Amino acid sequence: MLEPTRARAWALLCEFTSTQPLRRHALSVEASMRALARRAGVTEPAELEAWGVVGLIHDFDYERFPSLDDHVWRGMEILRQRGWPERIVRAVGAHASYTGIAPEAPMERAIVAADELSGFVGACALVRPSRSVRDLPAASVLKKMKDKAFARSVDRGEIRRGAELVGMPLGELVALVIAAQVPVADALGVGGVAPPDLPDDPVPPVPPEPASD
Repeated sequence: MLEPTRARAWALLCEFTSTQPLRRHALSVEASMRALARRAGVTEPAELEAWGVVGLIHDFDYERFPSLDDHVWRGMEILRQRGWPERIVRAVGAHASYTGIAPEAPMERAIVAADELSGFVGACALVRPSRSVRDLPAASVLKKMKDKAFARSVDRGEIRRGAELVGMPLGELVALVIAAQVPVADALGVGGVAPPDLPDDPVPPVPPEPASD
């Protein structure tokens, strides 16, 4: 069985995903997953990396297979063919509610909490005068969630479901995701400057742990 390392995850993502916004989304969700892992008490480096790997590859098949008939299903099929551990495959499948895979393990619950909200936090940051997540209050994100015209493709129901699955008040989850994005804000394009391209090689640096207050 293939070891789910971060380097393998990045190579897989880049093999199937050439667009920079999707690569940045993967890094964004990885950062959120690592933050959720720490909150869940994960301290073992390999397990922390496994949570991050799920964040990196949860949408790896989307660029090639964007339809609901294919997305996630094809990704899970490819992962199994290549020998990825079943718990990684299942977590990838669980991030999409339409697969019918109930999020049960903590890592599966976390990817639901991380996915839509990570993207929404980034969208909220980009409409600020600073175009930065570094000065984004959680209250602003919660307010934007009520504006149905803003980032209308983001499923607010999934964001709320994710908070329930990880047992966090929504405002607390939003604050965690914001904090997770701050150390990698420039790479994600939410640091107030144009982001650099993310090439196939080298693998981007591991998202650092957010600074504690």
